[in-house]
Amino acid sequence: MAAAAGALLAALAAAALLINLYFASLAFGRWPGLRRVLGRLFTACGAETSSCAVVVATPYARLFGGAPNVVAGIPWCVALLGLAGQWIVSGRVTVPWPYLAVAAASLAVGAYLIYALVAVLKQACPL
Repeated sequence: MAAAAGALLAALAAAALLINLYFASLAFGRWPGLRRVLGRLFTACGAETSSCAVVVATPYARLFGGAPNVVAGIPWCVALLGLAGQWIVSGRVTVPWPYLAVAAASLAVGAYLIYALVAVLKQACPL
């Protein structure tokens, strides 16, 4: 059971990491090759990404003291990958309280960003 939970968490964290890397390439205007590859991947999955570039240029893409949101998102995804690995190796599913606190904060920020995208910006970024 722990191995399956770890594999699922790893898969979800890896997908979130790819999305964060795509947004990092947009936010920092770097890594055009990575942006191109990830853009093709997301398009192949049925996501239209042109509106995402619009969203990255808004203040909502920089909630953490002016730094792009991906500055928090990338380390969080890496931490989740580490937690998934720990579950797989130990055979036990335990979640340290700091992970729970960051997860709760992530849900709150995510809800706010979805509201901002839909209600304020009227943009449909499918990622």
